[in-house]
Amino acid sequence: MILDKIRQLYPHLTKSQKRLADFIATSYQEAAFMTASRLAHHLSVNEATVIRFAQRLGYSGYPGLIQDIQALVRDELKTRADVETVQTDPFIGLMHNEIENLERAISHISSELAQETVKVLLEAKRTYVIGQGISNALALLFSQALLLLGLDAASPPADPTNLALMLTRIREGDAVVGISAVAESLEVANVLRYAGRKGAHTLALTMSPISPCAQAAELAISAPSNELFGVPTFAVCAVVIDALVQSLGAARASAVREQLDVLPEAREFILRRRRR
Repeated sequence: MILDKIRQLYPHLTKSQKRLADFIATSYQEAAFMTASRLAHHLSVNEATVIRFAQRLGYSGYPGLIQDIQALVRDELKTRADVETVQTDPFIGLMHNEIENLERAISHISSELAQETVKVLLEAKRTYVIGQGISNALALLFSQALLLLGLDAASPPADPTNLALMLTRIREGDAVVGISAVAESLEVANVLRYAGRKGAHTLALTMSPISPCAQAAELAISAPSNELFGVPTFAVCAVVIDALVQSLGAARASAVREQLDVLPEAREFILRRRRR
């Protein structure tokens, strides 16, 4: 997929090529209707730079690049929020907008990426999930869900000291998941880089394929969202987390059933001891 190609090659692009990558990653709906010369003029680069950029991404020329961008836009147009509904009934309109955001996310996530992400989480010796701000709440949700599935997981406090302590415990075969659902975090991105150097698998759930977290991670699921009123939305990230949890649960259904069978007994023992 075009956005994943950009994410993977972004660190190796020239300054002019990164300008093209930034524009396509954030404004591909606009780029989809531009010729090579118009795109070059819009970004103040040479047309030859646009062609070399397309070739750098693995296309024979600009037509192949623009076809993939247009295909991405067509997939997103399958569902559109009704602007009039948003104006007359904001709540219902915003619900429709979240559906549109989810449709957009689905068009951005390849089956191969999803399968590889699930594989890494299934095989990890231990999974650390980190996020700052509102992403910290999502990180806690994800780590608790992994524990419920019988997987070894933790979500440490996301301040620099606790993140550093976590990194001292990282071992080869562990997995570190960085969540950046709203604002970007260079600290979380740096944690992913450090963990990767220690042999851990690194995953990112983020809003953009060129975000610091996406660039730092081995695998990145990015899902841009349309914010109608300027208020950041994290619904898509929460749905992605839920889909990963459900996929992991399906892959280890027998172990999950065993975990859920013994859970009530332990809970009852805790409550009984509390009442004494």
